[in-house]
Amino acid sequence: MVTHNPGAMLDRLLSEQGECEWIEFKVSQADPEDVGAYVSALANGAMLADRERGFLIFGIENLTKKKVGTSVRLKNKKINGGENFENWLNRLIEPKLNLELIDFIHDDMHFSIICIEASYDRPVKFKGAEYIRVGENTKKLLDFPDRERALWLATGRRKFEHATALANQLPEEIIQLLDVESYYALSSEPMPKNNPEIMRKFVSAGFINDNLQNSYDITNLGAILLAKNITKFPSISGKSVRIVRYVGQNKLHSDLEQEGKKGYAVGFSGLIKFIMERIQKEELYQDGVRRMQYIYPEIAIREIVANALIHQDFTISGVGPMIEIYSNRIEIINPGNSLIEIDRMLDERRSRNEKLAEAMRFLGICEERGGGLDKAMLVVEMLKLPAPEISSSKNSMKVTIFGMKSFGEMSKYEKQRACFIHCILRYLQKDYMSNSTLRARFSLEDGEYQAVSAVISDTIKSGKILPADPNQGKRTAKYVPYWAA
Repeated sequence: MVTHNPGAMLDRLLSEQGECEWIEFKVSQADPEDVGAYVSALANGAMLADRERGFLIFGIENLTKKKVGTSVRLKNKKINGGENFENWLNRLIEPKLNLELIDFIHDDMHFSIICIEASYDRPVKFKGAEYIRVGENTKKLLDFPDRERALWLATGRRKFEHATALANQLPEEIIQLLDVESYYALSSEPMPKNNPEIMRKFVSAGFINDNLQNSYDITNLGAILLAKNITKFPSISGKSVRIVRYVGQNKLHSDLEQEGKKGYAVGFSGLIKFIMERIQKEELYQDGVRRMQYIYPEIAIREIVANALIHQDFTISGVGPMIEIYSNRIEIINPGNSLIEIDRMLDERRSRNEKLAEAMRFLGICEERGGGLDKAMLVVEMLKLPAPEISSSKNSMKVTIFGMKSFGEMSKYEKQRACFIHCILRYLQKDYMSNSTLRARFSLEDGEYQAVSAVISDTIKSGKILPADPNQGKRTAKYVPYWAA
């Protein structure tokens, strides 16, 4: 993060109540050892306060916050027989931080500031020791175990979502880059009539950060959700959604390839509409009236696509979510393997990008706490389609939605997969799977009891389901997922 207007930043920092865990004022006292301890303490204090940076400011009286200027010149400072101070400081700070040393003139006086970007990796050390601010004093972190625990918790808070996508933007520029109107339409909140209130709301939501220089930094979260054109943001430009439609059941020939440009929230409705308009339909007659119906349920596509957007691994650069449309299936792929075992995808909840998930839920894009995949599976069952297939590799996760197949057309593996997912869905509804419920799931008559019994037997042998009661009779048998027994 580069400071463009240090004078404005100084005035903004002086508007704070005073020294705190992430701000320290000095006049000209710049003993190198003390400065090193301050850098450690202010970096750790910034993490505890959930701030982007800490600041050590020279040229300000501590108690009065009066501008008096300083004799300190950080960029020219030498120590230890001539070693450059900045190099010395960077060498003794661990882990490596982005330290910005600024000497400048403001109001006809000299000032110097060390801007210390918080690491959010681990507590920051100077010469092997970790420091922390306690009131206006700098102390060794080791002597304050409660703060040490809190600091370690803080190091895990910051992720891709908090990082800066585009720095130093004026409110008018932010409104040009982010789709503010669509945000307020999705949130069902009245749109403010003035820019300062919009900026206040976006800072609160984590979409932008006040950089203390009369301008703002757009975060990756704000950009990935609300960008009018994500190619304007280098850190997320490779995360656009790509749609490819193939002719037939393989990748030999394609007849369409499209890449989305809008942020995920403001572009989601258009994305789903684009997909649905390019998948096959089937002709149905209902009450003598001919109707065209999509061969894949829109609700299932919506929920699975939303899942792919939210749970992708943004640290895998240059690769975004992909939707591949074939004549007999749709594959929805996101970068990053699954954080949850595939067999537990429907009953466990864990998000790689919690802030993104929270915002998408708030804007009505996805289900609360990961329930969208459950909803997709229930819709598929209701329409008697083959069960979607979920697979995870080292660097990606894929969900495949299939077109209609009769029981006789399904492979042995497809029948077992449907049986297992049906068993999970029943269990999550506080109920049991039985031969009867599975026959209904496959649209089979009572006379097909033996065929379904064979599927259940094969699924038990595969280790996916178990009898709810080991002593139960065959005709009244009930079953649970293997992990529920």
